[in-house]
Amino acid sequence: MIDWVEVLANAIWIVGCALALAVVSYANWTAGIRDEKMRVALGRPRVKTALGLAGTLFCLGLAATSHTILEVVIWLALTGLFAIQTIKDWREFRHSTVISARPKIDRPG
Repeated sequence: MIDWVEVLANAIWIVGCALALAVVSYANWTAGIRDEKMRVALGRPRVKTALGLAGTLFCLGLAATSHTILEVVIWLALTGLFAIQTIKDWREFRHSTVISARPKIDRPG
């Protein structure tokens, strides 16, 4: 018999790994297109947000598959840290998007 709860728990960390791989691949591609270093591409708020989400999913999935209380506590603590960092990066991304979307007004002065 298939344990669907276990399948779902494992799917969470697998999706986190797949997301991280996709984000790093995309950052590598954009760095190549723009002729810049990978570090610059990975430092963008949009990329950092996606990597933080991937880390959050990965840690959450491993917390769900852990068997001892200590493992669960450690993975949930890491999940919380990744979630906090992801929220900060998302706010930075939103802030940079709002600033770039505002029309520039030439004022004499």
